Parts: sequence; structure tokens; C-alpha cells
Amino acid sequence: MRPTDNGDRPRRLPTGTNTRHPAGIRIVAAVLAVAALVLGPVGYVNGVSAGAHSAAEWYTLGFAASAGLPLLAAAITTVAGDRRAALCSIALLAWPPVYIAAVHLAPGPA
Repeated sequence: MRPTDNGDRPRRLPTGTNTRHPAGIRIVAAVLAVAALVLGPVGYVNGVSAGAHSAAEWYTLGFAASAGLPLLAAAITTVAGDRRAALCSIALLAWPPVYIAAVHLAPGPA
């Protein structure tokens, strides 16, 4: 019989023991990272090329994807105790200035 079945308090695990599934957490972080890397530029490019009535929606989608999804991934991985994945997720916040500069510096159609 386990101590918890007998009414005792559950024993604490040693510090640093990860009881969650680190592979699953990293897969979730990777999916969110890929979505941020793809949807951010797509939303921004569509916002640049959209008309006056729908540009705001595209800019919002691009910003939410490129800033919100990495922050969500960082929060998930921080709660799971995976500091390396959280740091990688925060590093994705450097991506928006890169693709915004690339969109504006790229030569336009002739």
C-alpha cells in the first residue's frame, strides 16, 4: 500500500525532478514557434498589400502571431519547468524586426 492510500501526505520529489513530459512540452513549443514564424510574416505582408478596410485585421494577426505565440510558448514551457525551451521561445521575439525589415527592403514588383 502506498503512503497516500493510507492517508499520509504525499512525499515530495527531489528538487529538479521533472514529472511532466518534456518531449511533449517541447513539441507544443515547436508547433507554436513554427506557427509564429509562418503566420507573422504572412499577416504582415497581407496587411501591407491589403486595402484600407482590411489592413488592420492583417496587421493584428501578424503581430499576435509573431509576438503572442512565442510568449504563450514561453509561459507553457516555464510552467513545465523547461528553462531552455522557454529561453528559445523568448528568443523568437527577435523575429518580427527581421521580417519587417526584409519586407520593406525587398525590391517591389517592377
